[in-house]
Amino acid sequence: MLFILPSMNIRSQNALITNFVYTSFPSGIGFLAGYLRKYNSADITVIDEHIRSVTDQKLIELLGQLACPRIVGLSCLTVTLKRGLELAGKIKKHDSGITVIMGGIHPTVMPEECLAGGVVDIVIRGEGETTVSELYDLIKAGKSYSEIEGISFTLDGKIVHNKPRDLLDNLDMIPEFPYDLFEKDIDKYRDFGTIVTSRGCPYTCIFCSQRAISGGKYRYVSTERSLKEIGLLVGKYKQDKIWFIEDNFGVNKKRIFKLAKGIVDHGYHQKAEFIAELRADSVDRELIARLKEANFTMFVFGSETGSERLMKIVQKRETVEQNNNAIRIAHEYGIKVSTTYIFGLPTETNEERKLTFKLSQMLPLDNVRFNTAIPYPGTYLYELAKAENRLNILQGWENFSVQYYLMGDYIPYYPEGTNKYVLIYETMKANIRTYISIRGIKSMIKSPLSGGAAVSLPKQWTFNDFIKILRLGAFILKRFVYIFYKAKTEIVLKKIYQTSLTKQVK
Repeated sequence: MLFILPSMNIRSQNALITNFVYTSFPSGIGFLAGYLRKYNSADITVIDEHIRSVTDQKLIELLGQLACPRIVGLSCLTVTLKRGLELAGKIKKHDSGITVIMGGIHPTVMPEECLAGGVVDIVIRGEGETTVSELYDLIKAGKSYSEIEGISFTLDGKIVHNKPRDLLDNLDMIPEFPYDLFEKDIDKYRDFGTIVTSRGCPYTCIFCSQRAISGGKYRYVSTERSLKEIGLLVGKYKQDKIWFIEDNFGVNKKRIFKLAKGIVDHGYHQKAEFIAELRADSVDRELIARLKEANFTMFVFGSETGSERLMKIVQKRETVEQNNNAIRIAHEYGIKVSTTYIFGLPTETNEERKLTFKLSQMLPLDNVRFNTAIPYPGTYLYELAKAENRLNILQGWENFSVQYYLMGDYIPYYPEGTNKYVLIYETMKANIRTYISIRGIKSMIKSPLSGGAAVSLPKQWTFNDFIKILRLGAFILKRFVYIFYKAKTEIVLKKIYQTSLTKQVK
């Protein structure tokens, strides 16, 4: 079976930006591939277009290597859907008998869109391991798959949605991650030391699309398995930085304490540093002390905003002060903190954006990123934007990227009362003021990750790297000058309009 991770829509993110964006292997496809190898004895090939584009000739070559009946799986996010459907069309044009399966967050919440063009045979909705395993056996045996749970497909010209599949209760049923499938490209990824030891998050933030896959059910693998994978990363693959890429690392403190102890007992804390993504309200001094002992050197928080009012609106179920306290305590223990803030949240005012930026400057943060709000399909924010008639979708979902504001003006959402040019300008200004400063430059030099843990700079700079970053700087400067002009023009026009209204009233 062939798995492909399609590339991002080329109109969503400039290649100059992509050069410095953090990249790791596609863990979702990896887990599916490992599952099929163990339970179906399948021969798997994985292609990641984020590091290697697939030409038409290469695609035909890959398809020719598949045993019949041939199956291709495409894993798509909103911003990769256009390329995913393009690949599906090329596959079907080459051989209509190939079964094309599509899964991932976007197909899960919008299966009709994926099936409408007739180039995708089956959409897997939700968690895919058990579903793809059953599909694989039935397709190979030439039997009907119409009764399988968790899929959508077309039958007699109509789209059929089968019953959703329950989430796996025991994640240890999923084989250990197949790092060997990606080891040939270890030098092409910014980071090979990533690990997933849990799934799910019990919180309901209105902008989170991951819940479409993992729901609110929190599950984690055994500590023994986690330690075995860490041992593989630090031993065989010589990784000195390991990042727990999870929905919410800090849900179960008992398991974290056990894991931290295991890291120390095995001596892994002397061979690698660790990074965790977690919520600030799960952090206390005991947790930080335990993780510090295990050589956790960075926490990644989603702080979102400096406004307590907006924290309630986005249903974060934690406060700004909890975020601030967690950041200060981590800094006190010598642990770096990376965070992201979102501009353009529902009902947000310009004063609240200024408050958020001012707060980011006051806190002992090691790196920060400011994004515009993206109402991904499957989120409450998406439904809210539709209800407000403020949802703006460009062809191929090209504007549904957190970096799109650097590419174009038609951001997918901005709150009523806010001018989109002013919002983009404030977002760009916040990022530029953060990094074009002594503090920001020191952060990029000292930290393994920058830009809210989204930017990964080269460990050893080459002349070509310097040229790339100079070109990126010129690109951002040109965009900023344009947005500055548009924002200031809009502000002046608004003042003229308000003055005119005032005169008419008088």
